Amino acid sequence: MIKKTVFALAVLTASVSFAQTGWNWPEDPNLKSQAMEKQAYYKLLIAQSKYAEAMQPLNWLYTNNPDLNSSIYIQGVDCLEDIIKNTSDKDRKEQLQDSLLWMYDQRIKYFDNKAATMDRKAYEAFKLHYKTPAKYPMLAELYAEAYDMNGPEISTFNLNTYMLLAKNFHKTAPDKMPAEKVLDIHTLISDIIESKRKNGENPSKLDKEQSKTDAWLGSIPGILTCEFIEEKLVPKFKADPTDLKTAKKIFKYSVQAKCTKESYFLEASEPVFKEQPSFALANAIGSKYLASGEIAKGLQYYEEAQGLASTSDETYDALMGQAVANSKLGNKSRSRTLAYEALSAKPGSSEAYNLIGNLYFTSYDDCRGDKSRVMDRGVFLAAHKMYSKAGNQEQMQASKEQFPSIEEIFNEGMEEGQSITVGCWINESVSLQRR
Repeated sequence: MIKKTVFALAVLTASVSFAQTGWNWPEDPNLKSQAMEKQAYYKLLIAQSKYAEAMQPLNWLYTNNPDLNSSIYIQGVDCLEDIIKNTSDKDRKEQLQDSLLWMYDQRIKYFDNKAATMDRKAYEAFKLHYKTPAKYPMLAELYAEAYDMNGPEISTFNLNTYMLLAKNFHKTAPDKMPAEKVLDIHTLISDIIESKRKNGENPSKLDKEQSKTDAWLGSIPGILTCEFIEEKLVPKFKADPTDLKTAKKIFKYSVQAKCTKESYFLEASEPVFKEQPSFALANAIGSKYLASGEIAKGLQYYEEAQGLASTSDETYDALMGQAVANSKLGNKSRSRTLAYEALSAKPGSSEAYNLIGNLYFTSYDDCRGDKSRVMDRGVFLAAHKMYSKAGNQEQMQASKEQFPSIEEIFNEGMEEGQSITVGCWINESVSLQRR
């Protein structure tokens, strides 16, 4: 066995001088020979899963040839991970953990690709210490540095882990990791996920990371509440309405905390829309303004939404929003036109037909001429026709109760079933029916 090992070592050592490039061997021939032997020996030991023994030649290289090649640190990490896993002594384990992180420091010191190495170091440190509160300040510094160095290039495995760290750190030391900082970290992660999405990274994988990140935030008591938003974020935004970063936080967290009925939600939404216009946001703002009674502003955003719509469903929603807004403003003819346009985008919509029916039903006082009771009540016949298309049985009955009586029809020399045209702005042909 010894002879085989010596022979294998000799073969590996010999192959080093012929097969490897990009290695910084010592200039001194004697030292170079030793370094080659140590390098070949640790590879042989790793191949035999003798990780603890492999650390001896590796440690020699760290001392005598530290800039040999980044692989001596990469493989050193592999060795230490196995040793740590099989070590029960607490003090010894802590020493080994420090040594493992030191490997990354050496790679950063001697080799390029420092951002990627810091990315890995933060994750390794997290795996080692995420259950150790005393290490949270160190982990927070590592993650902040890794994110600063990598930006959108940060690895996916360092996304929701940073959020979990922020959660745990805040729980154990809220003075050192305040709620505002937790939100900053969540925003940073979310922005990077969005950047990765735009760069074409796997959307389903990113969705999972965002969901986990949101879940960690949502599990922290006292942060995702309307009270927190109003007390901590709103004053900052009101002091500087141009602070887009804070506006985005108010908008995002108001949605998550279900605070969208609050006035500050709309105030924050507008600058967010201006900077990042989208159909969904325009549609949401339009809806909120309509609900709050600011109809003209609601109409404005639904018009914006129509210009940003990319599907027939979105076009329909934008047109119906405009139709409802015009109805509330008393622009009945314009409202009907928009409702019919919405029907072109979504044929058979009961919502659109109901709206037209309501426009007709409420037009009796607007359109009656007080010359013919039958013709004046034609608006209810027109409304019934629209409610019938919508399948609205209740309103069909309500409109039918307002039809002219058989006596009124007879007295005016008309016949049930004949076609009449409802005048005014409606201009709709209907079949005469009695109540």
